[in-house]
Amino acid sequence: MTTTKTIIEPKGMAEAVGPFSRAVLVGDHLYIAGTTALSHVSGDYYDRQIPDSIEEQTRATLENIKLCVEAVGATMDDIFKVVIMLKNPEDYKRMNAVRAEYFKRSPPISTCFRAEVMRPDLLVEIEAVALVSNAKAG
Repeated sequence: MTTTKTIIEPKGMAEAVGPFSRAVLVGDHLYIAGTTALSHVSGDYYDRQIPDSIEEQTRATLENIKLCVEAVGATMDDIFKVVIMLKNPEDYKRMNAVRAEYFKRSPPISTCFRAEVMRPDLLVEIEAVALVSNAKAG
């Protein structure tokens, strides 16, 4: 059985800030890199705008993840695992309230830990894995 690896670079996402792919489709699994609320523009990493609140950043982050799953013909319901890096543990409840809006039918398994992400004003970063049937890369 041969499984191919397909790089997924969704339209509308900010360009990557390093030598990595936004998402990789391997067989019927979509692996989505750690994603933040960075604006959908190119340019210097530190010049890109992000919202101030944890709610707005969580929503923008999940919208970026949604672009990845939709790029292969999947939905947020196809995500079965998320890893959440949260700058401030006290933001957990508010982040979760927004996350609940995106995972209503079948919430994924989840790990959340406190972490410093690459910019001091970033409050949340999320990576995800989805199981996608009949994926359409490209």
